[in-house]
Amino acid sequence: MFGLLPALVSAGVYKWVDADGTVHFSDVPQDGAEEVHVPPPQTYTPAQLPPITPRTEAPPAPAEYTAFTLATPAAEENIWDNTGTVAVNFSIEPALKTGRGHKLVVLLDGQPQPPTQATAVILENVDRGSHSLQGQIIDARGDVLMGSETITVHVHRQSSLAPNRAQPTPKPKPK
Repeated sequence: MFGLLPALVSAGVYKWVDADGTVHFSDVPQDGAEEVHVPPPQTYTPAQLPPITPRTEAPPAPAEYTAFTLATPAAEENIWDNTGTVAVNFSIEPALKTGRGHKLVVLLDGQPQPPTQATAVILENVDRGSHSLQGQIIDARGDVLMGSETITVHVHRQSSLAPNRAQPTPKPKPK
């Protein structure tokens, strides 16, 4: 079938206008038709691509941290603070690579707090009760590179319903 293509390409093209003024083109000559010169089609031959060779070097290793621990508070620690402030400190070896966009995220009860570049974080207005704490090192895309252990702490806040104050000594009952 492709053998016929050169014959079709070399066939003439004819143009004529009918009585209504419509222009027609055909490869079959008609009465009053004139042959139209059609230049050969434009072609393109791309340059040869170099051969594909597999990569010999290993891709760069992700940032490696040898240690990431939650330094304070300690597991099962009781925190007495009426404002609900909890100071959280992490130890990271080597230091946090902020130049690469690495950040630290504290998870309070599994909920991420705003990312920071500091290893000391203050959580404010934490409700009384038991809470889980964990840290994560994230990269610039937000992917987790490393996580610390998860610990539980217990926050105690004074209640106006059960104040922790000395009660007046009751008056003795008359006998």
